[in-house]
Amino acid sequence: MHFIGKDMDQYLSQKDYVDTAVVPLLQLDLSEAGLKSSAGASEYLQSLTALLEKQFKGRILLFPPLAYTKSADRSRLSKEISDEMEKAGFKHVFYMTTDAEWRSVEEMKNVLWLPAIPTEHMDKNFKQSVMEDQLRQVLPLFLKEWS
Repeated sequence: MHFIGKDMDQYLSQKDYVDTAVVPLLQLDLSEAGLKSSAGASEYLQSLTALLEKQFKGRILLFPPLAYTKSADRSRLSKEISDEMEKAGFKHVFYMTTDAEWRSVEEMKNVLWLPAIPTEHMDKNFKQSVMEDQLRQVLPLFLKEWS
């Protein structure tokens, strides 16, 4: 399910079965040099998490990307978002990001770092194939956590 109005009624009625949250973490670099790569990372991350949500619809709730700047205090963000997820009752929370700095935030569990693959110039079929390949790499991590 997506974090949108029409899915929230379904989520609330099936909350016992939706035990996993997926939170995309997106670093914003609005400098002239970083804008394009930041936008590309956003496109990649949102495509991949949408495919993941489709695969596990009814089991996961996909949150909108948590956007932050390069200078953001990742430890503070980690605590705040983790606390909210815990209060909401999610048994499993996965954080997906293309920002390698999250790997060094010790308080954060289940951070899935993936290097951003530029997809803007790919044809639709090739992009779908690349996203499915990326999903195949991520799936075992979810299955391991659930078992």
